Amino acid sequence: MFNFYLFKIVLFQPPKGKGGGKKAPAIVIDGVDTSEMTREKLEQFTLRVKEELDKEREERNYFQLERDKIRTFWEITRQQLEEAKAELRNRERATEEAKEENEALLETEKQKIKHLKYEQQAAAAALRAENLVALKAAKEEHAEQELELLNDKRMLRQEIREKALAAQDELRRAKLVHAEELSKARDDFQEKARQIEDKAEKKLHETKVELTVKHRMEIAEVEERKNKQLSDLIAHHDRAFIDLKSYYNDITLNNLGLISSIKQQMEEMQKVKERAEKVAKDAVAEAKNLREPLEAAIIDNKELKRQMSNYDRDKAALAAKTKQLASLEKQFEVLKWEYEVLQVRFDRIEKERNELKSRFSRAVLEVQQKVSLKTSLLEAKLKSLEARDLGPKEIHNLLKLKDTQIEDLHYEAARLRKAHDDLLATYEAKLTKLGIPPEELGFKPLRAVTVAGLSPVLGMGPAGLVTNDKV
Repeated sequence: MFNFYLFKIVLFQPPKGKGGGKKAPAIVIDGVDTSEMTREKLEQFTLRVKEELDKEREERNYFQLERDKIRTFWEITRQQLEEAKAELRNRERATEEAKEENEALLETEKQKIKHLKYEQQAAAAALRAENLVALKAAKEEHAEQELELLNDKRMLRQEIREKALAAQDELRRAKLVHAEELSKARDDFQEKARQIEDKAEKKLHETKVELTVKHRMEIAEVEERKNKQLSDLIAHHDRAFIDLKSYYNDITLNNLGLISSIKQQMEEMQKVKERAEKVAKDAVAEAKNLREPLEAAIIDNKELKRQMSNYDRDKAALAAKTKQLASLEKQFEVLKWEYEVLQVRFDRIEKERNELKSRFSRAVLEVQQKVSLKTSLLEAKLKSLEARDLGPKEIHNLLKLKDTQIEDLHYEAARLRKAHDDLLATYEAKLTKLGIPPEELGFKPLRAVTVAGLSPVLGMGPAGLVTNDKV
């Protein structure tokens, strides 16, 4: 920071008088007139000015040094800038040289790619020819396998017919044996039922007679005991009445003896009464004991009747099962006839399917041969055009023409694929109409062929016509 000491020097000029002369101007420093300053103040002022002067000189020297440093730095920077520009020019020259080398290398690589493309096309043509030969061989092998499978199928069908006939014979024999066993079992069952009925009736009659006689005897015994007890009671009461009468006659004679005799008589009468009640209870218990065998006999009778009803129900069930067996035999005959009719229909449909398959195979093979021929011609034309070294415009027109031809080939392939799908749909609809599920045919139609490196397409080779026969 620079400190400046300001000196304000003001010059005062007095107004000119009319008759006055000139005077020296007054000098003002810091608001004080120098003419009025003392010597000490002037010395102080001089010292202060000197210090300020020394300070200004030091600052000037410092700024000169800084200026020299800046100039030196500027010179160094300018030299570095010139060196950088020279290096930049060298780099640009090297870049141009590298660019020229890259262009030359690119041209060489283009030539190599062109040669490789030619070699690849030649290899593709050879591979295509090999594939055609392999496809033809595969088709012949498939035809042989199909003939073998058809022969096996005919043999299996003949074997199935023989087994069906053997099963029918076995069924007839089993029916005869079953009928004989059934008639024999029916006779045995009826005989046993008659024996059981006779035994039950005989036992029921005997039990009824026995229980009736026993019941009558027991009733007679009870009546006899009851009459005896009644007669005893009457006689006893008569004796008691006589004794009582004599007691009343002799009551006036001996009261104490009479009282004692009456007590004895009362005790005897109580004992007699108790004995009579006991006899009555025994008779009731005996009647209950006789009632239990009677109830058991009644229960046995009900059980025998239930067995008879079960026998009738089993007999009715046997008749119903016999009728059901006859109905099932009729249904079996009807189903057998329907199976033979369906077998004839299946043979006819299979024959139609084989004819359609052979026609479709021939059509696809013809189209493939045409496409292969067109492809070979196009490749030959492409080679001749490459040898002619055409211009960019001619190459563009040629590529456009080839794209059009490729689109036509794709359209033809799509048309064949659609025809194949329509044929399969018609075949499956006809099978469904005839009531034959497609799963029972023994094979599954292939709708697409997977070519290496491409998506599955249809109609790209004879392999697209074969089917996977189930073993």
